[in-house]
Amino acid sequence: MINAIIGQIVTVSAQTLVLLAGNIEYEIVISSQTATRLSNLQGSDRNNVRILTWLQHKEDSMTLFGFSDEDERRLFAELIKVNGIGPRQAMKILSGVRVRDFILALDQSDVNFLSKIPGLGAKTSQKIILALRDTLVFTEEARKPQNVARGSSHKYQDIIDALVEMGYDKKKVLETIGKLLSDNQAQLEGKSQSTVEEWLFRNAVVSLG
Repeated sequence: MINAIIGQIVTVSAQTLVLLAGNIEYEIVISSQTATRLSNLQGSDRNNVRILTWLQHKEDSMTLFGFSDEDERRLFAELIKVNGIGPRQAMKILSGVRVRDFILALDQSDVNFLSKIPGLGAKTSQKIILALRDTLVFTEEARKPQNVARGSSHKYQDIIDALVEMGYDKKKVLETIGKLLSDNQAQLEGKSQSTVEEWLFRNAVVSLG
């Protein structure tokens, strides 16, 4: 698995990035959202770019897809799990909307908004909502750096899963865990992972009632 490539931008277009890493130039399929961010880089910032990746390996070809951040890659990974949506269509969707706006629309079951995204229609939007609404959760509290976010590491994912299995609402679980970590950051600093997890689970149950 190629998790990321760090290198120098050679060329960037609306759908493709060529990145020089070592003595190898990688051609990477990107969204227009990522293309815009990369095109706006100036000077030395273009010489040390980190692109998160996902590799599609077929019998007759390999295609490398690139993402500017973990949120975009995670949304891509969830989209291609939806029946009928492949990597190319997922990239087209990512090109037409910001990740934040997509997840907000998903959270609100806004079929009208989603169906206006290039690559989507009303039927596919409804399918995505049914498949992903309980998987992709966005909350302002969970977006804060010190809180649990719907990102790459999911440091406390086992606790989140356990609480959801107990019947608690997933969005409320994320908000509660995020707030507990934020409010008690100093108290928890330096403690072991197992100690934090035990404390977090116990206090989350109390807070969730």
